[in-house]
Amino acid sequence: MNSKTMEVYYAPIKPGDIYFLRFEADKAFLADRALSFNQLGLASLLKSFESKACWRIRVTRYKTETGCMHAEILSYFANSPALDELPDEETNAALNRVEQVKFRHIDTDGLLKSAAGNRSPRVAVRGISGIYDAAEEETPEELPLDKVDDQKATFQIIQKQFKVAINALRFQLGAVSFNHQFNFFDEPVSFLLHNYELREEFDAVKNYFTNVLKTKEITVIAKLELRDDTLRVLEANSPEISKIDKKLIESFRFEFVADMKRKKFMIDIDQSLFTMDELFAAYAEDGFNSNTFFQNEQELMDSLLQITDTKHYRNLRYLSSIHAHHIMKLRFVLQPFSFVFLVEGEKQYHLIWETLDTEEATYVWHTDKNLPALKQSARKLEDILNLIKAQGKIAYINSSEDPFRRVYHDYSDLVDGFVKWKAELEQCLS
Repeated sequence: MNSKTMEVYYAPIKPGDIYFLRFEADKAFLADRALSFNQLGLASLLKSFESKACWRIRVTRYKTETGCMHAEILSYFANSPALDELPDEETNAALNRVEQVKFRHIDTDGLLKSAAGNRSPRVAVRGISGIYDAAEEETPEELPLDKVDDQKATFQIIQKQFKVAINALRFQLGAVSFNHQFNFFDEPVSFLLHNYELREEFDAVKNYFTNVLKTKEITVIAKLELRDDTLRVLEANSPEISKIDKKLIESFRFEFVADMKRKKFMIDIDQSLFTMDELFAAYAEDGFNSNTFFQNEQELMDSLLQITDTKHYRNLRYLSSIHAHHIMKLRFVLQPFSFVFLVEGEKQYHLIWETLDTEEATYVWHTDKNLPALKQSARKLEDILNLIKAQGKIAYINSSEDPFRRVYHDYSDLVDGFVKWKAELEQCLS
């Protein structure tokens, strides 16, 4: 057989091309080959789609050699629409070579509605016959009396207002759920109240909702239908759940940071330097995901600076701006609450320790400009901070043979202390 007949032709993917990206559970499909949420940059946003959703996307850029597609989302569908024309064999083969899709912007409301099946806010109720969806059926019309008698069916519309403890709520993607026992019905009823700003990660920090909402309970107003031995919800809402928006979630974040700052940490491990993930793993509540509130260490530091009356605000802002994020993650120290930055000089690396809100000098350690030396210096700095924590700074200063410098802060009103501090610090950095 001629070798040319064995060649596969891949239709080019060009800017302006429009395709449908289909979702099934935790997978996505441009063609036959499945793409993971990691390949789409969705892994930190959600775990799965409830229905076979679909996005209509337009290509803005495509790199054939890497299979990386840049695209914008034109439409969000909760259920895949019927297509008049499917991709031909050549286009299908080309789409199967896509390794990554990067979106210019993802609309939060569109994402959550398509992920949740594009159903209107509803309450699911577990009665004797199973799960009922209040959005699936309107309030039933009353039948003429003779038909009611013939069918031996009776129903009653019931209005109820009740309280549910926030700690009893289960947070999930775009909703909260809970069970409630009515005294006129034998089985507990399961409610699902939608708010597309909510995420399942909030379940581990729901006590902060109590603080910001200034209540330990939510009020639920429900309209129920009791028909024979089945109870279902026709309408339900909660003023407290409805008021949760992006602004209020930002308040939750600041409440979380303020609480972490106030907390007296019980240090029972031989560790002084923490990355953000290590900090939350060691001291946050079980199940807390650092991505709940913070995408990176810079966001956590910014929040700490906003809720803290620190004399070192400008100093920390400056150090953050010159920190070599691409080489080392920002490190946090708990006692006193402080930060360790890495600055890349022309000849050396410099590890800089600056406190958040105590009147301490800035400490600078120098190391050779190579990664093995930097790792060794970071481990040594861990030992130094443990020594300072146990014996104090004076003991370390008097016994240290390490090449380090101290840059003092001038808190007087006669000079601009930051300008003076910055000039002295820059003399240490080479």
